[in-house]
Amino acid sequence: MLPRFFQAIGTDRYLTEREVMEAAGQHRELAGAWHLYRRMFDGFCETQLDPMFHRLRHPARVAGSPVLSSGETIVVVGNGPSATREMGALTRVRDRVRVFTSPRGAELLATHGLVPDLVLVGHRTALDAHHSARHVHDGRTDALAAAPLVVADWRTPASLLTRVRPDRLFVPDIWPTWGFWPATAVALAAECGVGRIALFGIDLGTAERPDPAFEPLSMLLSLLARLVPGRTFDCGIGSAVKDGWTSQSIDDLAPPTPLRRLEITRRAAPPIEARVALAADALGRLLPVVARAQEVLAIALLARAGNADVVGLREAAAEIFSWQRNRQVRLDLQETLGVSFLPRLWRVGIDLSLGPALWRPLVLATHELVNQSDHLAAEVGQLAV
Repeated sequence: MLPRFFQAIGTDRYLTEREVMEAAGQHRELAGAWHLYRRMFDGFCETQLDPMFHRLRHPARVAGSPVLSSGETIVVVGNGPSATREMGALTRVRDRVRVFTSPRGAELLATHGLVPDLVLVGHRTALDAHHSARHVHDGRTDALAAAPLVVADWRTPASLLTRVRPDRLFVPDIWPTWGFWPATAVALAAECGVGRIALFGIDLGTAERPDPAFEPLSMLLSLLARLVPGRTFDCGIGSAVKDGWTSQSIDDLAPPTPLRRLEITRRAAPPIEARVALAADALGRLLPVVARAQEVLAIALLARAGNADVVGLREAAAEIFSWQRNRQVRLDLQETLGVSFLPRLWRVGIDLSLGPALWRPLVLATHELVNQSDHLAAEVGQLAV
């Protein structure tokens, strides 16, 4: 299993390293992980943001986790160039390894006549989820329909899952994510106790030219390798080097005997009615915050029009910044309303010396908050009928 701090940081529920330590305990890698979170992720992975409220319409009936053993090898399959070049090697050992992949990885496997054990559906942002849903809507893939098991986090658009049979779909009981699906797959395998985790087609550039765009993912994979030492391998020939991932042939990592069909633990997922009720409760708790946000928005819009009350702007800025100290408010705003501007301000701060220009961050933060509250109230009203 992974240390508790890994999943805790990825939830964005904690604003300081001390908060994480108090919640998850001390660990020698915590300081480095927090530094990585702040430097490469700007202290905000967005993994709990659901601004489109997809969780209210998610079709899953089951929650669960893969059932894995220490004698198994998980192969996390991406769609980098090395995957296509080495697909023959994966084909040779396919019945002796577990294959985890993404929807795009499942498409690549399908072109070679291969089916993964598990497809993970998770997105860094709502825009990423929208593009994935459009990809399916345009009819360019049926890989999810063919997958034996699909795990899709609560923020997944229902339209992306329409072709997945209900008995094959589940939401995760365990979802140790920082927003990048390959790292999520690795972390999930580690949490479930698997003995060997291999990357296949997770190239991140080449050995000679690592792609800087993938540096956050590369560093996250290196962190995971330190957390599960001796269990991480890279089968991508010619791919970018990831610290802690030993280059290894996939043939050498495959156990000698074929595996049975992957099983998962199963329990009933919260039904739509329960999810709607939770959203309604949060809206009730947020009524005073939303009302005050409306007042702050009015003050900021006056300043934008040239009627700035600098003292009032500074007081308003200090007030919305202080909302971070109320943990319930913080979680309700991020995880129920799906707001992003105000949580980012909590992390980077508000420069009170901006004077009349304080209207800019105030409008961004409060306009989003008020609108998200209105949109969620409309969703709850529609689904509660």
